[in-house]
Amino acid sequence: MENLAEALLGLSKEDRSLLSAIETGMKTHEWVPSFVISELSGLPVRKVDFRLGLLFEKKLVERESMHYLGYRIDFDAYDLLALSDFVKRGTIKAFGERIGVGKESVVYEALGEMPLAVKFHRQGRTSFKHVRRLRDHLTDKPKVPWLYAAALAARHEFQVMKKLYGKVSIPRPIATSRHALAMEFVSGPALHRITLSDPEDGLRMILGEVGKARRLGIIHADLSEFNIMVDEAGPKIIDWPQAVEVTHPHAQELLERDLGNVLRFFERKYGIEMPLERALVLIGGAESS
Repeated sequence: MENLAEALLGLSKEDRSLLSAIETGMKTHEWVPSFVISELSGLPVRKVDFRLGLLFEKKLVERESMHYLGYRIDFDAYDLLALSDFVKRGTIKAFGERIGVGKESVVYEALGEMPLAVKFHRQGRTSFKHVRRLRDHLTDKPKVPWLYAAALAARHEFQVMKKLYGKVSIPRPIATSRHALAMEFVSGPALHRITLSDPEDGLRMILGEVGKARRLGIIHADLSEFNIMVDEAGPKIIDWPQAVEVTHPHAQELLERDLGNVLRFFERKYGIEMPLERALVLIGGAESS
């Protein structure tokens, strides 16, 4: 959906109530019957059927005819529910353009008490097997729906960021709602988009932040030049949904992969060669023999 703010303004209070009712109903139904939506929303069935028809035309609900007519929402409607909640809570006062699209998220600019980035998680149908295999917060829920998986990913990233903020150079986490995470906007470009005037110092600073996170018990697990931002204060590491604790059985492997990605980038772009073993020593992450 290109213009979330415009779509949100086009929703009535009843529409939001119906979308929320479908969200609740999807915890127990793959396709939620209209009578269940009526019960959950408190709206009469005839009005529910009429409003759902309009929402279907707007492509905010999907429907399926079985022995009953069932409904469900997808990410577009889920985005609107999260955005509506942020607005209601005063987290967001203005909402802007889409500024990033990844395999598992979409990011928009916004304004609250400060400039914000709002990240909508997209974990689910296409990547769910990968998500379930790697992420601690899903390992005990093998049949979790995509909607729940995305919300858990946002919650997990928010909790990790709260633990790290103030000690590791990351954006300030502000709030979370469903599958969305509002955080401080980082004005600088990503590492791969710029040329550092002192790349050796830049590498040292990045390794320093990785080491700080590790000492706090956290491994990023998806680190590369694409999620290291550079502003006037130095590097800021973003995108923490795949983060694992140092007690994770694959923590060392994931740490070494993170470092390998960073080292290969600096060797390829700047000709700086640093063995992985040296980087591990610098961050205090070498395995004991």
